[in-house]
Amino acid sequence: MKRLSDNVMLLGNGYFNYYVVGQKEAALVECGTSAGAAILARQWAELENQPDIKYLIALHSHFDHACGIPALKRMFPEALVAASKTGQKLLGKDRIVKGLFDYDQVVSDNYIQSGLLDEKPEPPGVEIIAVDIAVGNGDIIELGEGLKLEVIDAPGHSICSIAAYLGKDQLMFISDAAGIQGADKQISPVFFQDYDLYVNTIKKLMLYPTRAAGVAHGDIPVGAEVKPFYNESLAAAVYCFDLIKNKLDEGIEEKVIAAELYDRFIKDGLSYYPVDMMTGAMSLLIESVKRKL
Repeated sequence: MKRLSDNVMLLGNGYFNYYVVGQKEAALVECGTSAGAAILARQWAELENQPDIKYLIALHSHFDHACGIPALKRMFPEALVAASKTGQKLLGKDRIVKGLFDYDQVVSDNYIQSGLLDEKPEPPGVEIIAVDIAVGNGDIIELGEGLKLEVIDAPGHSICSIAAYLGKDQLMFISDAAGIQGADKQISPVFFQDYDLYVNTIKKLMLYPTRAAGVAHGDIPVGAEVKPFYNESLAAAVYCFDLIKNKLDEGIEEKVIAAELYDRFIKDGLSYYPVDMMTGAMSLLIESVKRKL
């Protein structure tokens, strides 16, 4: 547990970050996995001052950002779930949600096996993940006491990605919009939807005065670290694009390229994710490059 500003508290285990925004009325930004929600519940119980959670904000609908919602709703039953309109549609499809929870179960099992979790989380008990409020670019989520979260469309990583900006504290919650930084500070590019959209999103986020970039995974870039983080994210995207393009030009099989990308980029908290899913994610990077050739 760490304070990033007077109005923002960081929770989670570093592999996944949760942000409590607000001192009295608050939003929980990022919803994580069932395993992550179990860790959050322990941390929450230890807090001396617990704000009233009014919103659960899912910045995109990938399993590791949405499967914690049922557990969080049990913790905060009056909270409204907010996501993008596309995220709302995806999380309302039972077939998609079943697949998300299959992945979620793997993470819970791997956390238990590694000693990061003592017991299996309670089953989600839902067939869909209901989103109460669909938000998009320019929408404002008001938290009282002058606190406002501005929603920013942030495509490129996924078709449903948004960011949220707390102007009062100059904090930008970017989720995976600028990649995932490992413990070694290497950034894994994640332009799974579209390379150009991903690069343009990073450039757009850089325009906002930012004292901390609220990433979903790993260390939080703060102060003088923010601009270099964005620049390194852009450089990592260009490097990855060129790497994939060159290997395709050499005639290397895509499954071989995907395996090499997996070995290079999947580390730290991502290593607890399903291997087949993350290998598939590397194939999405390759497809993003192929569309530009």
